[in-house]
Amino acid sequence: MNDAFTFYPPRRGGNIFHLSAIIALTLGGVWGLYETAYAADIGPVFLSYLFPALLAIPLVPLLVYRLYTLQRSVYILERDNIRLQWGLRVEIIPTNDILWVRPDSDLISSLRLPWLRWPGAVLGMRRVAGGIPVEFLASRGRNLILIATSDRIFAVSPNDPSAFLQAYQRLTELGSLYPPQPQSVQPTFLLARIWKTRPVRYLILTSVLLSLGLLVWVSLVIPALGQISLGFTASGAPRAPILGIQLMLLPVLNTIFLFINLFLGLFFYRQDESQILAYLLWGNSVFVAALFLGAVYFILRSAA
Repeated sequence: MNDAFTFYPPRRGGNIFHLSAIIALTLGGVWGLYETAYAADIGPVFLSYLFPALLAIPLVPLLVYRLYTLQRSVYILERDNIRLQWGLRVEIIPTNDILWVRPDSDLISSLRLPWLRWPGAVLGMRRVAGGIPVEFLASRGRNLILIATSDRIFAVSPNDPSAFLQAYQRLTELGSLYPPQPQSVQPTFLLARIWKTRPVRYLILTSVLLSLGLLVWVSLVIPALGQISLGFTASGAPRAPILGIQLMLLPVLNTIFLFINLFLGLFFYRQDESQILAYLLWGNSVFVAALFLGAVYFILRSAA
């Protein structure tokens, strides 16, 4: 008899939503940057062109991360424990610690879903009557299975809820042989470990401060700029001048690189053998920000 059963949450709807949103935001951001490059002056039109890019900078990495966690989501039932994994979030529940497992339809009152949710990412904490916390590790808000322990309830969404319940009942009848210690791994543990590493903390803080300095500097000098020339042609003649407002593209592009390097660095830092790549990415953020600062300096110097 098989002593382990593996279930996955439904992924199709979440995959379609995340990929569609990522493509739409990326195309909107690229279009916004292109239109910003030809904006005549600062004002509502310029800001409306810049808004899609500013919106895409935080949302695209978030959606990419949510898509990644959806692909790495699994529920494993064994004789000694239930393992719930959602990306970097891992919960190992010894069988002896489980009070009951039942569908959400058995609740007297309807289960309140997390406020911030979308297809493929029904995640977060809510409370049921009596103040008991419910942690959602699900890709949909219906046909949920609830796993109760002494301190909380886990809401999961296996693709076959009936088979999930049958598998749990079968394993319960077999009994637990070697129950493990309960284990709970939160993504915040990784962030805390990263922040405690001094070289990493210095690299991230330096890149953020340089990026903020670039943004503030360009914002302050733009009102006094008319037209500027971006260097010289191969023959030594100055290039055709552009509007000073287009200099704002430099801090925007730098911010995009900052977010990409930051999130990719977090991904590679999880494994010891790939941590060197994380250091290279975070160091690259410092280098790119310094490069943009130098570019702004020489552009303004040539315009003086």
